Parts: sequence; structure tokens; C-alpha cells
Amino acid sequence: MLSNRLRTLTFAAVALATAHAQTMRTPDAGVSYEMAKARAARVSALHYDLHLSLQPHATAMPGTETVRFTLSDVTAQDDLPIDFRAGQLLSASLNGHAIAATLLNGHLVLPGAQLRAGDNTLETSFTAPIATSGAAITRYNDQEDGSEYFYSLFVPMDASMAFPCFDQPDLKARFTLDLATGPDFNVTVISNGPAANGGTIVLNGQHTHHVFEETKPISTYLFAFAAGPWSMLRGKPGEPTLYVRKSQRSRAVSEAPHVQQMTARGTAYLADYFQQPFPFPKYDLVLIPGFPFGGMEHAGATFLNENSVLFRSAPTASDRFSRDTLLLHELTHQWFGDLVTMRWFDDLWLKEGFAQYMAYRALDTLNPASQPWKHMYEDIKPLAYGIDETEGTTPIFQDIPNLKDAKSAYGAIVYQKAPSILKQLEFTLGPVAFRDGLRAYLQQHAYANAEWADLVGALQTASGHDVRTWANAWVLQRGMPQISATWSCNARGLQRVTLAQSSVLPDKFVWPISNEVLLSYGGGVEAQRVRVDWNKATADVPGIAGKPCPQFIFANDGDQAYGRFVLDAKSEAAVRTSLRSEAKRDPLLTTMLWGALWTNVHTAQSPPRGYVQLALADLPHQQDETLARLQFGRAGTALQRYMGDHAAAPLAAQLQAAATDRMLHAPTAGLRIVAFRALTATAETADARATLKALLNGSLQIPQVALRPLDRWSILGRLIAVDDSEAAALLAAETARDTTDDGRRSAWTVQAGAPDAATKQLYFNAYLQPAQSAAARPEDWLSQSVRPFNNVSQAALTLPYLQRSLDLLPTIKRDRKIFFLGVWLGGFMDGQTSPQAETVVRQWLATADLDADLRRKVLENLDPLTRTVRIRQRFPD
Repeated sequence: MLSNRLRTLTFAAVALATAHAQTMRTPDAGVSYEMAKARAARVSALHYDLHLSLQPHATAMPGTETVRFTLSDVTAQDDLPIDFRAGQLLSASLNGHAIAATLLNGHLVLPGAQLRAGDNTLETSFTAPIATSGAAITRYNDQEDGSEYFYSLFVPMDASMAFPCFDQPDLKARFTLDLATGPDFNVTVISNGPAANGGTIVLNGQHTHHVFEETKPISTYLFAFAAGPWSMLRGKPGEPTLYVRKSQRSRAVSEAPHVQQMTARGTAYLADYFQQPFPFPKYDLVLIPGFPFGGMEHAGATFLNENSVLFRSAPTASDRFSRDTLLLHELTHQWFGDLVTMRWFDDLWLKEGFAQYMAYRALDTLNPASQPWKHMYEDIKPLAYGIDETEGTTPIFQDIPNLKDAKSAYGAIVYQKAPSILKQLEFTLGPVAFRDGLRAYLQQHAYANAEWADLVGALQTASGHDVRTWANAWVLQRGMPQISATWSCNARGLQRVTLAQSSVLPDKFVWPISNEVLLSYGGGVEAQRVRVDWNKATADVPGIAGKPCPQFIFANDGDQAYGRFVLDAKSEAAVRTSLRSEAKRDPLLTTMLWGALWTNVHTAQSPPRGYVQLALADLPHQQDETLARLQFGRAGTALQRYMGDHAAAPLAAQLQAAATDRMLHAPTAGLRIVAFRALTATAETADARATLKALLNGSLQIPQVALRPLDRWSILGRLIAVDDSEAAALLAAETARDTTDDGRRSAWTVQAGAPDAATKQLYFNAYLQPAQSAAARPEDWLSQSVRPFNNVSQAALTLPYLQRSLDLLPTIKRDRKIFFLGVWLGGFMDGQTSPQAETVVRQWLATADLDADLRRKVLENLDPLTRTVRIRQRFPD
């Protein structure tokens, strides 16, 4: 399929011919690609001068605005739409003349008769909605001390919910902000730039004006402000200032030094790597309670989810690693995304993929002991593979005809696949050429916009390689290859090793691949590695004839390539007996070999029972924290989803006993925390539940691990889900004990897991409340309750809600934030394991009137249910 961009190459000529024939044509809702392209050709030199006002308990924000812009040659018929939706437009004047303050499909149409070539000025007054959920400006009420906080979130096109603007990424502008607050609202305001004139100005004793310096050119979705009684934690010279709500200052004090130091070290690393200094005058970090994302990279002022930085559960090394990658991901965006911004959201990967990849690349230098590439294999690639093997997958470059559909571009293909293929690209080109290409790209497009073709050109020039052919395959083609190896030996050693690739989907595509093939010998004999660069269905590994015959062959040593790499039967048998010895030599290889064994289970090639038994034999000796986490998680998945209750019960009891033992006796705190989390996820036996209750009442303690509030709520959630007789009393006690905002949210979300019909109906009714209604729960409450509601052991209770959950998809896509749709679909699909549930979804798909994007999302989330049904049918009890 041709991209929308390719289909509309002739738009400018067509628009020129048709615009003269129409006057005041009603623009489409949202921001269409056609309208955006036409505006970008006409509009330049944008400035927004915003005067906004916030009052305590406000449900609306009044404001005035002056928009200055330069327009290319116009005729009287060339109307120009500017975007404003969700608010009320009170007045408007264009170039000194009043115009009708009428909105058409979320746009104010500026009449061509009053526009002029050259400089133009639009002045408006308006009000914009404020809500606790579902709005571009969110109000958070801190129940712990009565404070109020306001923050903006405009990605991908929600700035036009707050003020009139050309809400598209390739119309960058300079912003000035004057935010007025009332006399009874003593707040700190943070925005993109430094405060002007040394801070605040008080006028007439009535309003405090927080005035900020003009920004560098930035896209509308990158403009932001946050207001409230923030507590400010200054860092050392060169470190960012950290803002946190004042009720959480004590939690933040101990975590802030590491956060600020890692950010400062990351800034120095990236400035050197890119050969480009930090692009903005200052950098602040603002911890936002209930933030719907992990973070948002507003230029000069990143907003971070409070609980992603201030841990509510006892943290493992992996948790701290994830926080570091979050900090470095958002920091990288200051260059990749903010300094150079994609022209349209079909190139979302240009910022998200690179930010994710550079976080790992930076940590490989800043903290190599954390094993970033092992984490990428364990935490990043499985999410990408899990989407790319489904009929719902898309290419990395996604056709976005209208920005109202841009939410759908956010997901594992952009956040996980894109960085995974960038790892392969750096391996293909070499690290110096890769780095030099990125430097050239940033220098050529600083404070402007670019497309993926611009990046490809820069990398091709720097490397001399045909990067365009590589990118056409990996960026424009959906899916991934499955790679297998066949090999033979004779008395003289290896005869031949042949690699073969085939698409996991019925697309019959062949990718260019660069990988390293491992020949493993065991017995203390050093393994050998051979690089292969190939672009055909099969390829012989060069230079291996006559080498000693190996114990096994693995075709993706070092995890350089992207795809599903499977073990041949001989190698699989050898791997099963050599995992312990491999662990001592190469942790990355060991976790990849375990991953290959799990792939056989996941694809219904091997019985889940065998993997669980192998994991149970390994876990008492496993010293690798992240691999132990994966082993517990995979074993739990196999027992709870892939195996019937009768076959799973004895192995489940063994898993719970193993988790209890490791929780109390593992040699490191991280391993003990991993085991504790595994126990809270799987506990069913009387002994396991008794252990959890002992931890809750303090009669049992995990050595050197102090339970935090979220740990206690996790215990409660499990006891509620398995209908423990003491759960209700323990819930009441914990609710009285933890009266914080987080505690109130946790108390509500864990009760969604109660195994009774009345509770399910109560919670589903809550899900039905419109996003901005007064009765609506905050979105993070809803998203965190979806998984407990759909506990897999309660599939019979929740099956009646499956079709109803699907019926809500268009509303959810329209009204909820970016990631909520995936959480919703994943929760309701993953809670089912039966052929009946699969039938419900397939019959619904056959009759539902869905846009292509939603259909893909359903297919993507249906795939794990289909696999579960297939595995259960192939390997019955």
C-alpha cells in the first residue's frame, strides 16, 4: 500500500485549482495530512503570545492569545483554518478586523479576504476546559494536604484543546507565556523556558503573573506548563532542578540525587555523542502524579510519572535500570524530537525509536555493569516480537491520514521494534558511521523538521552503504523473519551451515540481515563466531568447513539481528543440558537460549510442562535477577494460561514453594524481591496465602527487604483474587492504614479482582462513565484496575463482558489518552483462555463496523488468545 504521503504528492497543485472555487469550506475534523501539508506550504515565522489564567478548583481556563505569522501569496478565496476544539471561542480579530468566532469541526476559519501576503496577526479570547481526566489540561487534587496541581499534555494534537493554534508538528513556533494566578493561589509555575525578568510580577495585588522567556522554535505538542505548590529540589551545578508535589518531598529527597546525577551524566554523554550542545536554555524534571505516560519530553521541561521515579514497591536492580532508561529516553528527545522533529506522525519512530535506543547506548557507557544489551533482549524485543508476529502488526512507518488517528501509532512497533532494528543497523554500518550519520542529521535539521528519508540520506553518506534498501525493508515492511540453521558434520568436522529465513506472516518477504552465528563446543573449548550479511531466503555461513563439530549452533549471538531465531532439534537438546555452564560464561547468551526454548512453547512446538519443569529445576540455583524474573513469569504464564487446572495444580504448588524459599533464602535482595513478586502473582495454596498474610501482619519478614505500600497492596490484590477468607478484613485494615492518594487508588483497583458477579458489574459500570463526566474515575485508576478485573482465573465471570468491552473501542479511542486502548484490549483479551472467547472476538470482528486501525488493534490482541487455545489443544492435560 502506498503511504498517504506518496498518494498526496500532487495535492498542492490540486488544492491551488480547487481553493478558488470554494469559500469558507468546512475543514475536516482533526488535522488531516492534506490540510497540514497545505498550511505548512503557506505559513511560516509563527509566534504564539499566550495570556492564561488559573484559579483554585477551576473547571475552565480563560485566556487571550496573539498569533503572529507570515503567509505566502494569497488570493481572496484562500481561507486558512486554525485549530481549536473542546473550548469556547469568545472573540477573534484578524489583522485588526473582527471576524466571526465560529468554530467548524474544531477549526476557526480565517477568511482569505482578510488575510494578506506577509505578516498577519490573529487575536483571540477563549476558555479551555480543565478536568481531572480526559482533558488537555488536567487538575490533580492532592487529598493528602488539600493542594491542587494543574498540568498540560498536548501530544499528539491536544494543544488545540487549550488554545487556538496550527496543531501540527511541522509548524514550529516561538512561544511566550504569561500565566496569571489568583491571590489565593500561591503556586510555582514551570514551563519550557526560564522565567522572564527574574520571576513573577504582581499587578494590583490581585493576580500574580508568571512570565516566561520566549522559547526556541518548537512544535505545539512540545509546549507545556505545570502549576501548583511544587517543592523544588535543586541539583548540583549542571544538574536539572527536580519539582515534586510538596506532600511527596520526603519521598523525593533520597531519590533526587541519583536522578539528577544520571540526567547530568546523560546530558554530557549525548552532547558529546551528537556533537551538539543541549538545545534549550534549561532543563527541569517535574514529577506528575497520575501521569498517563512514563514521561513526556517537553522542550526544556520533561514531565515524569511520579511513581516511575519514586518507587512505591521495594525496587530491584531492574527497576532502577528501567528508571535510568526512562530518564535517558526523555533526555534524548531534547535532540531527537525537540531539536529535530518529525514532519508528521507517520515518522513517530524517528523520535521514539531513537530515544529508546540511545538510552541503552548511553547506559552501555555510563553504567556497563547494568548490562544494557541484555536488558534490551529481555525487556524490549519480546514486546516487539509479540506484536510483529500478529496479523495486527504494522510497518514502523505508519500511514496517518489525520492526527486524530495518531494515537494508534504509539505502541511496541515504535517503542520496541524501532530501537531493536537500530541496534542491527549500527551493527551493519559500524558504530563510527552510525554516529556520524546521526550527527549530520541533527546539524542539518536543527530547530526544524525532518523525514525518515533525511536520516537515511545522512547515514548513507556517512557509511557509504546502501541504507535506503535496508530501510525500505525494515521500516516500510511489516512483520519479521523466522531464522533457522541446518548443519552437518563428518569425520573432518563441520561440512556446512545454512541459514534460512521465512516471514512469520503470510507475506513472503525477504529481509536484509546481519547476524553472528555461534558455534558452541562446551568442555572449556572456546566458542567461535562467524558474521553473516545476507539478503536471500537462504545463505551458507562462510568459512566454517573443517571447523570442529559443535555441540550446538545459535544464529543470533550478541542479539545483533531482529527476528525469531529458532534452535534446530540437535541444538535444542544440547542447550537443555548446558544452560548452567553457559550462564557462567555469557549471561546474554544464556538468557537468549532460555528465550529460544520459550519460543518453542509460545509457538506450540514444545509442551509447556517441559519448560516449567526445566525452570523449576533451575530457579533454586539461579543467580541472575532478570533471568529469575523471566523464569518465574514464564512458568506462571504456562501454568495459568497454557495448561489446564488439573495438570497445572501440582506444578503450581511447586512454583509457589520455590518462590517462598527464594524469597527468604536467595543470596541477594534483588532475587528475594523477584521471588516475592512471583509469589504475590501466583499464590493459591493455603501455605502460600499464609505466607503472604504473615508478611502483611509483620510476623514474617523478607531479609533486608522492607515492604513498601505497593507491595502490601499487591498482597491484598492476590488475596482478594483467590477469595481468601480473611481478605475483606485485611483490606479494611490496609485502607485505614494507607490514606494517601496512592493508597486510595490502590484500594479501589485491587477490589476489581474480587471473584463475584456483583463486583464485576460495579466496575464495568465505572468504565462506562464518560471520560470528562463528574462521576468518572481518573484514567490511571481505570487503567490499573483492568488487569485485576480480568484475572485469568476468573475467565467465566468476565467472559460476558468481552464483547461489551469491544463495543466500547471507538469511544475509548476518541476520548482516552494514548496508551489506554492497548491496556483495555490487552486486559480483556488476556483474561480469557477458551475457544468460546476466541469465537466471541472473531464473530464480533466479522460484523463490527471498524476503522482499519481499530481492527488491527483487535487482531493484535487476539493473537495471544488464539495461541493459548492452540497450545491447550495441542498439549492437553
